[in-house]
Amino acid sequence: MFDLSNKTALITGGTGDLGRSMALSLARAGAHVVIAAIDIEEKMSSIQKTFHEENLDVSFEYLDVTNVEQIKTVMAKYQDLDILINGAGINVRRPMVEIDENDWDKVLDINLKGVFFTSQIAAKQMLQRKKGKIINIASLSSKIGLPNMGPYCASKGGVDQLTKAMSVEWAPHIQVNAIAPGYFKTELTEVLFQDENWKQSILSRIPTGRTGKPEDLNGITVLLASEESNYITGQTIYVDGGWTSS
Repeated sequence: MFDLSNKTALITGGTGDLGRSMALSLARAGAHVVIAAIDIEEKMSSIQKTFHEENLDVSFEYLDVTNVEQIKTVMAKYQDLDILINGAGINVRRPMVEIDENDWDKVLDINLKGVFFTSQIAAKQMLQRKKGKIINIASLSSKIGLPNMGPYCASKGGVDQLTKAMSVEWAPHIQVNAIAPGYFKTELTEVLFQDENWKQSILSRIPTGRTGKPEDLNGITVLLASEESNYITGQTIYVDGGWTSS
C-alpha cells in the first residue's frame, strides 16, 4: 500500500517548508520527485543535500507558474508525469481598503491562475495516458474569512471550487483533490508566531491544542498521490487540528 515506486511527481513551490516536507514524503514512498520553483537556485543545494542523505530521487526545475509558456516547457520534459502538486502560493497581509491592483493581481496570478494552467497542461498528458493525480494546496481560508487576507481568501476559495470542477471534468482518469492546511509554523509565518497574544488566540481555536508541523501533511499527501485514493476525488481535506469542526 501507498507505494509510489516508478512514479514521477512534480511539486510547484516545493522549496518552502510545507512543500519540501511533502516532496520528501513522496520520495520516501518511492517516487522520483521534481521540485519546481522560482527560487530553485537559492534553495537547491540544501534540499539536494537532504534528499541525497536518504538516497532519494530528486531533480529541480526553475518555474514561474504565472508564465504559461514556461509551464509548457517544463511539463514537456515529464511526459510520464503521474502526480502533480500545486504548492506555489503567496500572501499579502494588508487591510482590504489598502490592497492595490498589483497586490490583487500578484496573489491571484500565482495562487489561482498558476494552479489552473499548471493543472491544465499536466492533465492533457495524464488524460492521454488515462491516469494521474492532482493535489491542489488550499487553505483554512478556502472555507472561512480571515482579516487582512482578502486576495488570499479569494484565491484559496477559488482553489476549492476549481478542485471540484477539475475532478468532475477529468473523471474517471484523473483524481483531483485539495489539501487545506490550517495554521502551520513555517519560515513564512514565523513572524506571526512571535506575537504571543496572536499565538494564544489561535491555539484557543484549535481542538488539538497545537498548530501544525510540516510533517503533519505527509500522510494525506502520500494517500492522495497513491492508488489507494482512486475512489477519492473532488475533496478538500482540512488538516487543521479540528479548527473547521469546532
